[in-house]
Parts: sequence; C-alpha cells; structure tokens
Amino acid sequence: MLYFIADTHFYHENILNLSRYRFKFFERVILQKLCRLPKEAVLFHLGDFTWHFNDFKGYLELWSRLPFEKYLVLGNHDRRPERLSRYFKKVLGEYALLRLDGLKILLSHYPALDPVTDRYPEKQEKVRELYFKHGCGLLVHGHVHRNEEGIRCGCAGVGVSCFNANVEWNGYGPVSLRRVLGL
Repeated sequence: MLYFIADTHFYHENILNLSRYRFKFFERVILQKLCRLPKEAVLFHLGDFTWHFNDFKGYLELWSRLPFEKYLVLGNHDRRPERLSRYFKKVLGEYALLRLDGLKILLSHYPALDPVTDRYPEKQEKVRELYFKHGCGLLVHGHVHRNEEGIRCGCAGVGVSCFNANVEWNGYGPVSLRRVLGL
C-alpha cells in the first residue's frame, strides 16, 4: 500500500513560531503514526524532511528504523541530498511520476499554485508544465501549511486535481493512496 507525507520538518524548532498549528514534540506524533504502517508499506515523503542532521533527540534514528521503503521528493528545505540519502531508499529529485492502473500521479513538494505566498513561482510553473505534459490525473504535494484562511492550495484554479499531504492538514501522519484518491 502506498502512503504519502510532507513537511515533517524534523528539528525545525522555529516552525513553532511560524505556525500556530505546530506544537512542542510534533515530531513524536508523526513518528508514532508512521510506526503503525505495515512493513509492506511504501512511503513517499514530499519534501521538507529535516532542518539539520544533529539527531540529539533520536528522531532520525527512529525514522531510519521504520521497516518500510521510503522515497524522498526534495522540498525547499532539503538542501543536502547526499546526507538525505541515508534515510531513504532513493532520493527522487524535485519531481516524480507514478503510474497506477492508467492513472498518472505527479509527486512534488510544490503545488501547481500557492495563493498563500508568492515564493517559488518557477517551481509551481514547472509543476503545471509537467502535470499537463504527462497527462496527469492527480498531483500529490506539500509545502502549503495550514493557515487561518483554510487554503490548502490553488491548484484547482489552474485545472490541476491535487491532494496536499502536508502533515498539518492530515493529523500529523501519513495518508494512504485510498484517501488521496477519495476512496
């Protein structure tokens, strides 16, 4: 079974000041929920995995002991791919394409349109380009954090069907492919 997660932000302590939806030890909640996945699971992390690699609380060690396959799509905070590869079966780059029973799913940290901030417009444009070029039916992304306005993204406004896998929108845990597809 496939699962998706984004924006774990391990060790990003300033995120508590940036988002009122984060709380002390949010990392523990994320890891507890990940521990419930079956060992046959395949997890796609859609970016912003960790702020640094000084694992003084053991979060990264716990992550590396999770028994299932883990893949990373790079986000804007994933600046050291060579160090990240230790924690994933494969680092896929900034974008990846899944083909499942005729459905093409684009994986990206970035949405097709982020109406909350004006950061990374070139990444959003690339998402739109890839989505339409490959005839995708779904984009699974992260990046847009929970906000006062309740805006998950602006993808529908540019004709892109999507699911935001940011942990803040999903109970601080992974989401199954079934949930992403609305089944």
